[in-house]
Amino acid sequence: MAIDPVVALLQGEAVGHRVLAFADDLCLIADSPDELQVSIDLAHRSLEMLGLRLNAAKCSSLHLSGRQPVSVRDTQFLLRGLPLRPLAEGEAATFLGAQDGFNIVPPLSTLAEVIDIGLRIARSMLAPWQRIDALKTFFYPSTVHLQRLGTFSKTHWARVDKILRPEIKKTLYLPQEASGEFLYGSTRRGCCGIRILAEDSDIAAVDSAFKLVTSPDARVAEDAAEHVEEVTKRRISKDPSIQEVGSYLSGVDEGVFREARGTGVMSVWSRARNPSKRLGVKFVKLEGAPSITHEGTVMRGKQRRAVMRTVRDTLRLKRSDALIAKPDQGRAVECVAAHSASSHFLKDGDFTRFADWRFVHRARLNLVALNGSSSWRAGDRRCRRCGYINESLAHVVDHCMRYSALYMARHNAIVARIRKAASTKFEVLSENQVLGHQGLRPDLVLKKGPNIYIVDVTVPFDNRLAAFEVAAEEKRTKYEELRSWLAAEHGCEATVVPFIVGALGSWDPANDSFMRTLCSRSYATLMRKLCVSDTISASRDVYIEHLSGVRQERG
Repeated sequence: MAIDPVVALLQGEAVGHRVLAFADDLCLIADSPDELQVSIDLAHRSLEMLGLRLNAAKCSSLHLSGRQPVSVRDTQFLLRGLPLRPLAEGEAATFLGAQDGFNIVPPLSTLAEVIDIGLRIARSMLAPWQRIDALKTFFYPSTVHLQRLGTFSKTHWARVDKILRPEIKKTLYLPQEASGEFLYGSTRRGCCGIRILAEDSDIAAVDSAFKLVTSPDARVAEDAAEHVEEVTKRRISKDPSIQEVGSYLSGVDEGVFREARGTGVMSVWSRARNPSKRLGVKFVKLEGAPSITHEGTVMRGKQRRAVMRTVRDTLRLKRSDALIAKPDQGRAVECVAAHSASSHFLKDGDFTRFADWRFVHRARLNLVALNGSSSWRAGDRRCRRCGYINESLAHVVDHCMRYSALYMARHNAIVARIRKAASTKFEVLSENQVLGHQGLRPDLVLKKGPNIYIVDVTVPFDNRLAAFEVAAEEKRTKYEELRSWLAAEHGCEATVVPFIVGALGSWDPANDSFMRTLCSRSYATLMRKLCVSDTISASRDVYIEHLSGVRQERG
């Protein structure tokens, strides 16, 4: 409030900004050295009248030549007779947290501090899921400000990613050959949803440019439009059309831009140009308003706050789809991606033992220590316990008859969960009893009103969603005659319910229709988590039992 009259005096009737001010920080702008010196003297006299004094030791100046190529001139400016420090090429002064200068050398000490904070979190004594959550909640968001300012290049951020990636894989107990898509894919597809800082720096550059041209403040939006048009004009040496401005920001290199000259000075617009091209973002103008498109999604001014999130989520989903398409590491992930309950423990570790955490990610990516765990491995692939031709994870946790008692215990634990949920609203007609003329023993036969449900639990291996569909169809075919008999016997509707949970904790979305009948929504959410975690724990115990047996036989 005190210096506002001084700011108005410095701005005067000039077109365009001649002073930038925030609290006690001032930045004076002029077209010539003489004009800037007059502004400095005017600011000094006006502030002294208010009892305020400028400190020459804390001030600096930057003089850029107006000719091509742009360079820095060593022009001396005075404040109260004292010289201001002129910024040379590569030097910078900090104004409102941003580094201002020409061809600035980024402060690598700041980057080292960023890396140190990330490593300290990744190597801390927190539980592994707490480390992942702390990185996602605190560390990665703290870098956005530096990315928006363009303090570091994409190469610098890629260096941070490269240093942190092995630590994150250690936290997940994954070998270094594990697919990076699992780390950086979408949580909606069963991946970890960790940010890629190099990619985020590109998105932040595009987002910052779009926020300026769509600002709700008319003055800011108008100044931004004039500035980007001026930058484009310097780029192509003629008056640009709206389409050419959009093409410039979109990183188009065809036609008029192919042989164009450089603009000389880096700006928010030039910083957005190459990232737009890398990300596939297009700046367009729809219905008179600036908009951008990415992978078919159109974002207008009203969605200006959602740009960064939308682009990041789209890229994450593409990485998840790429992981699912992998022949080895993507098979189980396809099943996990079908329902969020399958990866509920990633955020807070609910109902998950440390031993289960060490097992489940490696197992879902098929990176376990078994002879037949990967199709590309050569040598003896036989099971070291039963002699089966392929010692795959599917064989160990689902088919090796040495562990049939453990399989049955895993199966019965899920049946017990369903029986407990049904105890208040359903009548249990039978549990693991022979019914009908075929001598079948369904796990549970439940009755509620005029409806009978033949519930049979199965735990197939997570070998793509087709495995769940085949298992469900086998159950319906198996119990079709019993279903008809029970419907005639009780004079009501009967339904076969295949209840499927993957051996690696994948929840079959087809279970949800029965869950809505079985229990309340809140209890269904809890039951899904419990069934998933129980199954992972039991399958891990089978795997450890297998390895222990192999060691004992080897002596």
